[in-house]
Amino acid sequence: MIPIADVLRVAAGWIERKLGLRRQRAEILEAVGAELRELRFLLALVVSLIHTKLRTMNQSALDLIRPVILKYRGDAGDQAYLEATKALLAKGDAAFIAIHNATPINPGKALYPVPYAAQVLTGHLGELGRLPESTRAPLLRIARELELYNEQVAQVRTAHDRTFDSSLSAVNYAANEANLKAGTEKLAMRAARLIEAINEVVDPHGRLR
Repeated sequence: MIPIADVLRVAAGWIERKLGLRRQRAEILEAVGAELRELRFLLALVVSLIHTKLRTMNQSALDLIRPVILKYRGDAGDQAYLEATKALLAKGDAAFIAIHNATPINPGKALYPVPYAAQVLTGHLGELGRLPESTRAPLLRIARELELYNEQVAQVRTAHDRTFDSSLSAVNYAANEANLKAGTEKLAMRAARLIEAINEVVDPHGRLR
């Protein structure tokens, strides 16, 4: 017969390991939530910048980025932008959209997007199998949407770099300009899709739902 003390010792060890795994999982998910909150804010800026550059700001885009911007609590360096945006939003949706679409286009100031990473999320993808499907599926979707976003970033950067290729004929240059515009529009769509994916699993304050 196994002594009761041995049974209790084994049980205690199992419980400690179980609690340790749960605590570690909770810490990882908290870090993922904070990381995705920051990423969502950056993507909202991308959506705003692209629509302003192309003069295509619309109600759908505004409805998507408004809660992200208004609920964001960043560092001191973000406050000037946040306050200015809040002041514009206070004028009403129609005025906000009109102001962004009336911004003069500066041909010498191009959008040159950068890829983003979610290192905490992607670094722990192998551990998602232990999570409930309701949490795991949205996180996997975010990881995939981020890949698609970065692929589109690469395409836009390639088209942008080609604008400096002096060997292009007038026809090819015009075609590349069209590709650049279409690619930039698609990048805004990819950013919006990624924000929507993050919204499924992260609340406005950066906590996992």
